[in-house]
Amino acid sequence: MSVDPLPSSMGAVRVVSGEPTYRGVFGQIDPDRIVVAPVALPPAPAAAGIAPLTGLPLSDPSVAARPALLAKIDNTGKGRPQAGIGQADLVYEEQIEGGFTRLAAVFHSNAPDVIGPVRSGRSTDISLLGSLNDPIFVWSGANKVHGTLLRRQNIVDLGAATRDEYTRAKDRPGTYDLMTDAANMQAIAEKLGRGGTPPPHFEYRTDLISLPASATPATSFSVNFPSVTVSWEWDPSTSKWLRTQGGTPHVDADGVQVAAANVIVAEIDQISTGAIDVAGSTVWEEQFLGTGRAWIFTDGQVVEVTWTKPSINSVATWTTADGVPVAITPGVTWVELAPSPPVRG
Repeated sequence: MSVDPLPSSMGAVRVVSGEPTYRGVFGQIDPDRIVVAPVALPPAPAAAGIAPLTGLPLSDPSVAARPALLAKIDNTGKGRPQAGIGQADLVYEEQIEGGFTRLAAVFHSNAPDVIGPVRSGRSTDISLLGSLNDPIFVWSGANKVHGTLLRRQNIVDLGAATRDEYTRAKDRPGTYDLMTDAANMQAIAEKLGRGGTPPPHFEYRTDLISLPASATPATSFSVNFPSVTVSWEWDPSTSKWLRTQGGTPHVDADGVQVAAANVIVAEIDQISTGAIDVAGSTVWEEQFLGTGRAWIFTDGQVVEVTWTKPSINSVATWTTADGVPVAITPGVTWVELAPSPPVRG
């Protein structure tokens, strides 16, 4: 197997005439190009009747074959409380310009009638979409450069720029009011005959698989983004991590505090895409490709691991120092893509 180094500078590529020069990585390399040697095999296919992105039994086994839906969801004060995020199987939190964060919520087991507020895509999303095997992409659009790059990916593009299955919530401020129906989006993809089944993204613990000896007790931790601090606290009564943002409980539109069975903090590098937003802030691309440090918080414990994502289209693995994958708790997982140093205990 040939292994190529992750390009640190690949030269400028002007994607659209008159637009800023794109200087990121994800839009310039083949999605199947191996940039780092894999240290472990990806998780095995899910057993019949098991949700591939949570490891939990499905009430309707036919759901397993449908595509995943990745929706870009606002995470600023004006966008909260978000609708539907409590029903996501997997949520990535990524830093955007100004030091704020945005959510890439992946729905598969569930398809809520209302999700949002839906916001724009970034080139960071290319690596997330690539691992989901031709997923549905729900987004409000993007600048011309990033929009062009995203539409080149293997996705079912059901974004607001080309579809009319979106509504404006009257009780939300403009720009933060775009909502859609995940169940309807799944039905559209089925009618089009588009989308692939997502592969499992994690190994899951069973009675025969336990946490490694390096696991240590953890009751709370924080992730520091430039414009917001996110905290998670272990709740033994529910066996979940409860999320706080900016010092207050992070609740969804139903008033339920955001909770996860697992929270993974992946330390990543950032590079400038060459774009600047209207406020003069750099638009970053978060390099969730290659390898780096990570911390898995699960079952009231933490394990330091190495994340490895060999290519844009591959699933990341999470391994101990000796290359053994760490199995997590079946259930919802949040992945914090955080610049260094990301974790405060």
